[in-house]
Amino acid sequence: MMAWVPSVRSALRRMLRGPDVDVVLAFIAFAVLLIDPLATSQAKELTPLDAGLALVTAVPLVLRRRYPLGVLLAIVPLLLVCLAVFHPDRAAAGIVMVVVFTVGLHGHRARARVVGALMAPVVAAGVLITSHRLGGDSVAEAVAYLALVLGALVAGDAVRARQELVRVLAEEAERERAALAQHRFDEQRLRYAHELHDVVGHALVAINVRASAAAHLARRQEGVSPVTALEEIASTSAEALGELRTALKGLRSDESEGVPLRPAGAGLADLDDLIVGVKGAGLTVELDMAAIEAVPPAIGHAGYRIVQEGLTNVLRHSTAQHASVRIGQDEGALLVEILDNGQTRAATGTGGGHGLLGMRERAAALGGSCEAGQVPGGGWRVRARIPIDEGQR
Repeated sequence: MMAWVPSVRSALRRMLRGPDVDVVLAFIAFAVLLIDPLATSQAKELTPLDAGLALVTAVPLVLRRRYPLGVLLAIVPLLLVCLAVFHPDRAAAGIVMVVVFTVGLHGHRARARVVGALMAPVVAAGVLITSHRLGGDSVAEAVAYLALVLGALVAGDAVRARQELVRVLAEEAERERAALAQHRFDEQRLRYAHELHDVVGHALVAINVRASAAAHLARRQEGVSPVTALEEIASTSAEALGELRTALKGLRSDESEGVPLRPAGAGLADLDDLIVGVKGAGLTVELDMAAIEAVPPAIGHAGYRIVQEGLTNVLRHSTAQHASVRIGQDEGALLVEILDNGQTRAATGTGGGHGLLGMRERAAALGGSCEAGQVPGGGWRVRARIPIDEGQR
C-alpha cells in the first residue's frame, strides 16, 4: 500500500541534491538582487551596470556545493560592490546566509568556525556602507545581520553534524547486520557439520564393523553366510543416505530462505531404532529411559545425537561388547549417560575425530555441558546435562 511513496521521496532527494537546484538558486539570487532595492525604495531605477553586477554575483552560486568556501570568498566582495552601487542589503544578507549555511553543511567544523569569525566584520562593513549612504541605524542593522549570518552558520553545522551522526549510525547498523548474518551462518554451518559428522560417522562405523564380520566369515568359510551382514550394510547405508539428504536439503539455494537453523532430525523416541542398529553391529546396548516429561525438539535431537556419537565411539575405540544408555531428568535438565566396560583400543592411524568436541558443542549450544572420561575399573563414560528451559527459548 502506497508503495510509490518511498520512490517519490528518493526522487525528490536526488533532485534536491542535483546541480539543477543550484542553477535555480542562482536565478533567484539574480532576481532578488534587482528587486530588493526597488521594493525598499533605495533605488528608483536600475542601470545595466546594476544588472551586470547582480548577474556576476549570482553565477558563482551554481558551484556552491562543490566549492563552498571558494564561492563564499568570491561572492562576498561582489556583494560589497553591489551594496555600494545599488544597495540590495536584504538580498545580500540572504545570499550570504545561504552560502555560509553551505559552508557549515559541507565544510569542516574548524573551517566553518573560521568562516563565521571572518563574516562578522564583512557583514558589519556591508551594513555600514549602506547606512553611510542612506542614514539608517547602522549598529542595530549590523547586529541583526550578524546574528542572521551566524545563525545560518550554526544551522549548517548542526545539519552537517546530524547527517554525520545518521551516517555513522547507519554504518554501525550495517556492521551489526553483517556480524549477525556471519554469526548465524557460522552457527548454521556448525550445526550442519555436527549433523553430517553424526550421520556419516555412525553409519560408516557400523558398515565397517559389519563388513569386517562378513570378510571374517568368508575367510573362515563357516556355514554362516555373510549375506546377512551384507544386507545389514545395505540397510545401514540406505538409512544414512536418507538422513544425509535431509541434512543437506537445507543447503539448497532455492530453499535457503525458509530453512530452519537446525535440520529436522530424530529425537529421544527414536533411540530404540538406533540401538537395534548398533546391536546389529555387534554391540549389546541396554537402554534405561525413565519416564520423562516432554522435552523441546532441540533438546531431544541433541540427546539423540549425543547417544549416537557415544555408541559410535564405543564401536570405534573400545573393546566393549556391552554398553548402557541412561536417559533421565533432574532439576529441569535432561540427563544423558553412555557407559561401557571395555578397554580403549590402540590407535588405528586414521587420525583423531571430532566426536567428543561435537558432543560438547551440542550441549553448550543449548546451555548445557558434556563430560567424557575413563571410569575406575575400566570402561568409558559420557555424561551430558542439558537445561530444558534453555531449549524452550
